[in-house]
Amino acid sequence: MKLYPWLIKPYNNIIRQYQTKKAHHAILIKTQKGIGVSLLIWFIGKWLLCLKPVGIDFCNKCHGCKLMSSNNHPDWHDCITEKNHIFGVEDIRIINEKIFKCSQQGGSKIIFISDTEKLTESAINAFLKTLEEPPKKTWFFLVNYKNLDLHSTLNSRCLVYKLFIPQEKDSLNWLEKEINKNNKSNLTALRIYQGSPLSAKKFINSNKWIDRINFYKYLYDAFINKNLLKILPLLNEKNSAIKIDWICFLLFDSIKFRFNEKNNLTNIDQIELIKFLSDNYQNIILDTSIRTWMHCKYRLLNISGINYELLLLEQLLKWEKILNFVLKN
Repeated sequence: MKLYPWLIKPYNNIIRQYQTKKAHHAILIKTQKGIGVSLLIWFIGKWLLCLKPVGIDFCNKCHGCKLMSSNNHPDWHDCITEKNHIFGVEDIRIINEKIFKCSQQGGSKIIFISDTEKLTESAINAFLKTLEEPPKKTWFFLVNYKNLDLHSTLNSRCLVYKLFIPQEKDSLNWLEKEINKNNKSNLTALRIYQGSPLSAKKFINSNKWIDRINFYKYLYDAFINKNLLKILPLLNEKNSAIKIDWICFLLFDSIKFRFNEKNNLTNIDQIELIKFLSDNYQNIILDTSIRTWMHCKYRLLNISGINYELLLLEQLLKWEKILNFVLKN
């Protein structure tokens, strides 16, 4: 297992803080998903738990390294799993029981909280005392994906480290080596996921990528035949909210195209469809379309028990009215 190229510099920077005894006991990383922050923290943790580190590298031979490689180190505590919807006070008590005991391997202890959004307000309040007066050689790593300052008291107890997405050209170079797709596909997937290379790779290798290609084909055909109801079965089938995003991305691209912002398009692989929409519909119509689709998505996600098919049918009929299907001669 290797670090992704864009994580090497952050890893080196953080490890050097430990080497010079200037590291904060709690690091809160603000980033976005799809960059590999969990892997970065695992590598840092492995270095901290290594019994014979070599410079900024762990030895990969000692008992500590072997335990980490087998995901079985007793002093590495990954506290939040995908199954945790919330992380409450009782979970904080469990953490405290672990860290106020001697480390089982006689070295450091590491607490990893992979998503601070899952912490309840009461859990944060209980956790603050632990962060203020932690036991010696106890290191905390927290991750905030939304990059919001909702918990200022928690932030104030930590060193905030911002981990940015890699430059687009670097992500494209990495994707080119990882997957067998053309540059247009890689760039499109990367922009759909706001520059996250791991999310782009996962998307392009999934059936969802094929669904997207087919969805746009059906949408183009629906426009040509002036019958948007043809896409209702696809919208209602699965991933309705994601497909609404695809529609909005396409409409945004059509507006950009009218302003000659071709280098900033998201759907680089759908130029023909984007040009069609841009040529035949004014910006005010495209903008109104985006707003109604965003409102539809909000209702879809926030009204419990809503009839998806009826909502989507209503939206498509509304969209037909907005577009009026009057094409330029």
